[in-house]
Amino acid sequence: MGLVAQDLSFRYPGADKNVLRGINLTIPPGTTLAIVGVNGGGKTTLVKVLMGLYDHQGSLLLNGQPIASYDPATVHKRTSCLFQDFSKYSFTLRENIGIGNVGRMEDEAAIKEAIERGGATAVLDKVGMEGRETSIRPKSHHSGVPEQRASLSGGQWQRVALGRAFMRANEADLVVFDEPSASLDPRAEAQLFERIHSLSHQHGRRSSTIFISHRLSTVKRADQIAVVEDGTILECGTHAELMAKEGRYSELFRLQKAGFED
Repeated sequence: MGLVAQDLSFRYPGADKNVLRGINLTIPPGTTLAIVGVNGGGKTTLVKVLMGLYDHQGSLLLNGQPIASYDPATVHKRTSCLFQDFSKYSFTLRENIGIGNVGRMEDEAAIKEAIERGGATAVLDKVGMEGRETSIRPKSHHSGVPEQRASLSGGQWQRVALGRAFMRANEADLVVFDEPSASLDPRAEAQLFERIHSLSHQHGRRSSTIFISHRLSTVKRADQIAVVEDGTILECGTHAELMAKEGRYSELFRLQKAGFED
């Protein structure tokens, strides 16, 4: 899945100004794109427009054709994503993961692989696949057993949501992660981004990966890094190119680095 945005803009219904403006971006198949920038700059909105979830002004081409010319269901079937506001379903762990690819909800091996790739093995150990001891989903009212519900931390829920996204990743042509490590510890974060960076080259496939991150140490290996601020792309390139340019990315990277050193 290759994407080309040309002079793309977007405005929410009822708003008096554009949230995105003058977006020009080329994402060839097999590319890992990192999107960085300050809060409120339009990063998540940009990703949703690129996925075809929002109508837009300007041109957005998918494999050389206007994205609007495709059946949305066809595009979304080839896409997997995790956004910051992911859902916490009152389902079993199996169902919470499997809903990421409903057609494979009974595929035990696929669900276990997704749990492992999402870093949710500890959640599996805690609640079980079907929640036999403690459950993400309350036990039945008709069982005669008092209802119990597993208490998962924010980081554990994020691992469940990551597993859900990885459930479709093997067959997706575009995989999107919006701040996927916000609730993870440093080791889990490093392991996650190792898996994310490998997605564009898995099993000989040329799937594209887009991720948003505030932690610039996680984006250095990306094929492209786009700095989004005030609804537009200030600069785009590799880590080395942007550091040599000594622009906004270089400034943000050095500020974070100095904070860690202090």
